[in-house]
Amino acid sequence: MQILKKVTFITTGQPTTNPRLVKEAELLKALGYDVHVIYCFYQAWAEKYDLEIVSRNPGMYTICGGHPENDKLHYFKTRLRQKICSIIFKFINWPGIAENAINRTYEEAKSVARLQRSGLYIAHNLGALPVAVIAAGHNKAKVGYDAEDMHSGQFISEQDDGYRLNKYIEEKYFTKIDYFTAASPLIAENYKNVYRYLEPTVINNVFPKTGKVIVRNPDESAPLKLFWFSQTVGPDRGLEQVIEAIGLSKRYILFELLGHCSATYLAYIKDFAKNKGLGEDQLKIHKAVSPEGILKIAAGFDIGMASETGSPLNRDICLTNKIFTYLQCGLCILASDTRAQTLFLEQYPLSGQLYNKNDPRTLATLLSMYDKDRYLLFQTKKFNYALGQDKLNWEHESLQFIKLIENV
Repeated sequence: MQILKKVTFITTGQPTTNPRLVKEAELLKALGYDVHVIYCFYQAWAEKYDLEIVSRNPGMYTICGGHPENDKLHYFKTRLRQKICSIIFKFINWPGIAENAINRTYEEAKSVARLQRSGLYIAHNLGALPVAVIAAGHNKAKVGYDAEDMHSGQFISEQDDGYRLNKYIEEKYFTKIDYFTAASPLIAENYKNVYRYLEPTVINNVFPKTGKVIVRNPDESAPLKLFWFSQTVGPDRGLEQVIEAIGLSKRYILFELLGHCSATYLAYIKDFAKNKGLGEDQLKIHKAVSPEGILKIAAGFDIGMASETGSPLNRDICLTNKIFTYLQCGLCILASDTRAQTLFLEQYPLSGQLYNKNDPRTLATLLSMYDKDRYLLFQTKKFNYALGQDKLNWEHESLQFIKLIENV
């Protein structure tokens, strides 16, 4: 096989925590490319779902950088190295310090990537980008970068050490990229405004067509069911505003969350819901599951909540995979009025409603409206399912990605 047909993906997470990478890798494999993925341990809950992904792609995935249970010494060394480099970076930036500070497995991933002798290296987060650039330079290859977030926009203050680190990596390595993809129009726009030489291509965070969901007319007598998911259930995700809105609506509405939730936050959010007038049965939290499992669970709900807070900048401009999951499952969308979500609802006004992220009363009004008007809810759900099947899906969006790869 020619070297230009070999592609290596690099991430500082795991397959389960990076479904965008998995979709791209499996697509290229199906098209005949020799595909390899380098990843590392990130979240314990994701490991059993990683096994499903790795087993259906024998020989594609390589984990590096140790493991907190299976390779403790190596894992401890990489964590210690990252911590030391993070401290040093605050004062002086010797060669390799920033790269090791932003990526726990920088040295290990770099060694594996160089040996791959690929024609194209694709980094799927900022920490992976230095590895991709250095490996590509070693093998005279091309570099692709996927911006699922605007990493320098994840901080409130430019004085934050994390901002300085992310900004440094962006400025040093973005000039060496052959193609740049972004997960929302506003992430692409903001990166372009900062780095004029970039030409970002938007690849929305969509999923393959489900093709199996039956959108049923909601039972008038059944309670309205809201759904929200993420890898982590925690503060600063707008969940408190949703709970407060349910309490203000004075209606019996169920709200179910899915994701990894600490015991501390679980106790807090349950107590918060109780104080806002919700019964114990109105709030339920499911453990994290695989991306495919999320689709199966979400299909049983009426409304998908996109409750981004809008701060810091990245939360205002990101368009998360929640919205596209809700479309595939035929859910009505209620979204906070961040800039990215406002832009989406302006483009697809029949897919749901926006609410003021700083005023739970606006959301309470919308919840009451959909609870009373089940015909409107049904029509919105049908529209979204059709939109997901006809346009906003991976089968359609992947054509952009294939074109990029072929051009490179």
